[in-house]
Amino acid sequence: MNTNYKDRKTISGKDKEAFDEFLAGKERWNAYVDKHNDNTEVDFSKVDFSKHRKGNGEFNFSEYRFPKNGSVSFASANFGEGAVSFKDSTFYGNGVVNFEDAKFGKGLVLFECTGFGKGRVTFERAQFGKGGVYFNGSAFMGVVTFRHSRLGEGVFICDYCEFGGHVSFESLKFSERLSKFSLRHSSFDKSFDISDNTFNCIPDLTNTKLTNQVSLDRMEISDNYPPKGDFDKSDGERLCRLKELAEANKSYQQALGFHVIEMRAKQDKIKNQNTKDKKLRIYLGEIFHRYLDKIFDVVCIYGQSIIRPVLWLLGLTIVCTLIYANESSLDYFPLGYGFLYSVSQVFSFVPAGRSITIGILDKLFPCEPQQIPNVIYSLSLIQGVLSFLLVFLIGLGLRNRFRL
Repeated sequence: MNTNYKDRKTISGKDKEAFDEFLAGKERWNAYVDKHNDNTEVDFSKVDFSKHRKGNGEFNFSEYRFPKNGSVSFASANFGEGAVSFKDSTFYGNGVVNFEDAKFGKGLVLFECTGFGKGRVTFERAQFGKGGVYFNGSAFMGVVTFRHSRLGEGVFICDYCEFGGHVSFESLKFSERLSKFSLRHSSFDKSFDISDNTFNCIPDLTNTKLTNQVSLDRMEISDNYPPKGDFDKSDGERLCRLKELAEANKSYQQALGFHVIEMRAKQDKIKNQNTKDKKLRIYLGEIFHRYLDKIFDVVCIYGQSIIRPVLWLLGLTIVCTLIYANESSLDYFPLGYGFLYSVSQVFSFVPAGRSITIGILDKLFPCEPQQIPNVIYSLSLIQGVLSFLLVFLIGLGLRNRFRL
């Protein structure tokens, strides 16, 4: 009895013939699909492929074709442990491509150079195991979403992709497990959302073409980055791109956070440079700049912190207070006079502070001016300069905090 495949509305994974053809390889599957109507749907939802895997061998669905206008569903399918490849496959059409809640085990997941049509492509709540997920060179004509997908240890690469609709990587689960997340050289024709994620790597959006808004809300780089202590040589470029996008969104606090990590990456890059063939003056200049950057980081986190320079200023004032009181020519320990004199040095640039300085100095040393120890003059000068710099850094922190 000849079967009229054209009248079938669905190719189901529950149908033994369809399932056997799917596992038989691209030639038999593509020929099987060609027998059906272009509007035929493919439904392999809730199918447990792991029972049909030979050991940890690869499921190779490369170059598979699917009906031109029908929906394709692998929702809640379980592919088990091992690699899964849909490389060079075509899902062209207006139907939905559904991988929601699909489970991929340990191993590579390949969708490289795969074509998707105008229909929605969803990997929401899909689970990826330890390994790599690759969509390099794929084209998506419609909406793409990976919201709430669970990621395993490894990499997630979507380089050289074309996205024609809205793209969402919002609220990925365990995004901090990734060692690399890249969309390098990809183009986005509509909005792109990567918000509500914490990465333990620097997302790579360099050389991307973005025509609409990019949402980076609450996207953070983990405080543990870099996990092995050394930055990647391309981190500076990646952070510069993220900073540019944050500034375009008027998210100055986020941009400042990226700037801090960028500066630390540049410090690390200079530290690891080969100095063998460099001239001495260039080498010494780089050392000076590196330590200057390090001090800037420690004292105020590159202008991001207000409390740090305040604490440094308080500490400097207290230490100088004790020294001034100890060096006084009075018979007792004039802590109050020492404190007032120390505070006057903090605001030495204020006219009133100068007159107070002279009056308090006379009380600390009620003698001839030439008998005042030189250490007092030296310390006053040093404290005045350092205090001025710390007050400036406090102002810088306030400016960055309340920048509109």
